[in-house]
Amino acid sequence: MMRIPERTLIYDRDISGHHLDYLQFLVEYLKKMPETVRSQFVFVLHEGAKARFGKDEKYVQFRYIPGKQLEAFMALTSVLRRASAEMDYLTSLVNEYNANRIIFMHIDAFQYEVGRGAIRRLGVKLSGLLFLPFRKYYEDGSTFKAKVRRDLRGLRKGLQLTWMLRNPNLEKIFFLNDKQGVKEYNQRFGQRFDFLPDPIEVGQMAEQSVEILKDEYGVEATRRVFLIYGHLSARKNVSNILEGLKQISAEERQKMCFLICGEPEKGYENTLFSAIQEAEKNYPEIQFVKHFRFFDPHSTNEVFKIVDVVLVPYINFYSSSNILGLAAKYSKPLIASNLGVMEGLVTHYKLGVTVPPNRPEAIGEAMQRYLHLNQIDIDGKPYLQDHSAEVFCQKLLF
Repeated sequence: MMRIPERTLIYDRDISGHHLDYLQFLVEYLKKMPETVRSQFVFVLHEGAKARFGKDEKYVQFRYIPGKQLEAFMALTSVLRRASAEMDYLTSLVNEYNANRIIFMHIDAFQYEVGRGAIRRLGVKLSGLLFLPFRKYYEDGSTFKAKVRRDLRGLRKGLQLTWMLRNPNLEKIFFLNDKQGVKEYNQRFGQRFDFLPDPIEVGQMAEQSVEILKDEYGVEATRRVFLIYGHLSARKNVSNILEGLKQISAEERQKMCFLICGEPEKGYENTLFSAIQEAEKNYPEIQFVKHFRFFDPHSTNEVFKIVDVVLVPYINFYSSSNILGLAAKYSKPLIASNLGVMEGLVTHYKLGVTVPPNRPEAIGEAMQRYLHLNQIDIDGKPYLQDHSAEVFCQKLLF
């Protein structure tokens, strides 16, 4: 018989990128649980999440953060002050729901708050996903300036973590897809870190044919499609990707389509649009197809079905991404950064090639390679078997 869990708040103010997808995994998993179990969980989410989860409200409890409260959070430009305001809000909900536990779907910004005396005295059990742990050998140290920047970042990250771990009620900190990182952190800081597989839903597949989907998305049928997908921020390294096109001849570029899908990050729009417009001007022989909007799971599956190569040479980013799972699901190769967790996963599972993200010529050469290959599918099954949504949900919730 399943033990009834403690009253738990699951908190995520963000609805961009992967956030809604991870929450969807948890909701679907809880919907299969007895009412006595799922009633113990309350999802505290941005009010914009209601469009995604409204149909699930008869099964699972949701508390949507109202617009005025969200505006008050975002008016605080300091990350620490904003986290403090969010923690005050959560504390009020702990009392309202008589909750015994909080799961942070993104704990990075709350490290100072978790270590504060007032939160320790609250007595609530805490856990969460840490998306940006510091791993020295993953970061750039190629120049003296880079080494200094890396060492200062490592010092800051270490102090933040040590402060957070002062709270004895902090039970688990999860790293996505990084078993080695978990091992190293447990050795250095104590046994409170755990591995969490970055999940992928293998059941839902795009049903329409590639030909029909290409027509719907405006992609010319004969072109090789390179995808830039997700929350479109500076991390996506779009400028260096487009700069890499210089490495490819005009004749070869005629075969290419760039499919750019996702929501631009606020404040990054001008940089992104300018880079794309410049590339369209310089390379009129390439087809550029842009869909700047939120992509739900249905649309996401459609996009990954029609592409040929997935571009993830992320810059200044050393963690994992759920894009690996999506590419594996549809057997599409990746051009990924040669730094961080993604490099290890792409290499281990043979999911594509890795390149230095700060070298446009290396990115261009990798794209050129995939233009020359007739058969470019990869075998994503081993990766999918090791990254099931069920394991993700079990470890995080129970």
